[in-house]
Amino acid sequence: MNDDLKPWSVTASRITYEDRWIRLRSDDCLTADGTVVAPFHVLDYPDWINVIPVMPDGRVLLTREYRHGRSEILLGLVAGGVEPGDIEAGDAAIAAARRELREETGYEASTFVKLLTSYPNASSHSNVVTSWLALDLTKAGEPRFDPGEKVGLLFADLADILGDITSGAVIMQSMHVAALYAAASWLGMQSSEGLK
Repeated sequence: MNDDLKPWSVTASRITYEDRWIRLRSDDCLTADGTVVAPFHVLDYPDWINVIPVMPDGRVLLTREYRHGRSEILLGLVAGGVEPGDIEAGDAAIAAARRELREETGYEASTFVKLLTSYPNASSHSNVVTSWLALDLTKAGEPRFDPGEKVGLLFADLADILGDITSGAVIMQSMHVAALYAAASWLGMQSSEGLK
C-alpha cells in the first residue's frame, strides 16, 4: 500500500459541453507533488444500471442493439441511465432497473438481486453502474422503446454466452461482462446451497 497517494486539488471547474446525453466538465487540477493537469475532462453521466433477466427455465434474456460508437449491432444486457423519475421513486437504481426491464423487454420481475456496483471508468467518468439479477419474470406487455431505440431479444444459456465471451466469439461492453460473471457466481452459489 502506498501512503504517498493523495487526491488532486481542483483549482477551477467549468461545464464545457452539455446536452441531453452527456455533460463534459473540464477541471484544472493540481497533483500532490505540484504538477498542473489542465484541463482534465470528466464525463458527468447519470448513474447507470444493467439487468440480467433469468427465465424460469434458467436461460438469460439478452439484448441486441445498434451501438453507434462501434457502428455495430452488439449483444448486451438490459441497460440504461437513472432518470429523474427513478430518483423521485426512492431507490433510484432499483427503480431504473424495473423501468428499463419493462421498457426494453416487456417483462417485469418480482425479485431483483443486487449483484455488484462498479465504476464504468473512474479515470474519466463520475458515475457508477449497478448490476441486477431479475428473477420470477412475467410478460407484462410489449416493449416501449425510447425514440431512436430498437432492441432485439435473445434467450441464451448463461454458460454458452460466457464461453463465447471467453473465446472471443462475442464481444460485449465490459460492464455487461462483469455482470454476467457475477450472475454466474451468484446462481452457482444458489444451486450449491440447494444441494446441501
